[in-house]
Amino acid sequence: MDKTKLNEIYEKVYFKMLNFISYRIRSEKEISDRLDKYLSKYRYSQDEIEDIRSHTVSKLEDAGYLNDTEFASSYIKGLVSSKKPVSQMKIFQFLLKKGVSKDTINEALKYLPLDFLFENALKDGEKKIRLMRGVDKYTSKRKLSEYLYRKGYPFETIHSVIDSLL
Repeated sequence: MDKTKLNEIYEKVYFKMLNFISYRIRSEKEISDRLDKYLSKYRYSQDEIEDIRSHTVSKLEDAGYLNDTEFASSYIKGLVSSKKPVSQMKIFQFLLKKGVSKDTINEALKYLPLDFLFENALKDGEKKIRLMRGVDKYTSKRKLSEYLYRKGYPFETIHSVIDSLL
């Protein structure tokens, strides 16, 4: 393939990736998967496709778009400002699914506010208690702790929430 055609493809794929990134910050895995999807549409040799891929990835890295640490911290900041209660385990699972390494996730989770988990567990607990009217105290404690555990809250947080609610 001639150089001008190859440069056209570089630019086309790069701008498609910029468009993909423009909606929201993405993880490296999301970008890599989308890049593979775009490149699968071209009927070129494997070497040419790999050359286009490496050129696009290096250009994205130089521009600072490939950064899982930034992705994880941005996602967590969004959750902190959100009203929807979410547990630390759910955050961990979501980021893991997006291809972020465990070390990066654990580092990003350190920046959660100290009362974040308790407040979210309290919101979830209050919602569950409203649904359990007319249930005795022992059963409501058991059901509430099981519910919060399934949601992914740690035991210490669950016990603190139960003590404050019941």
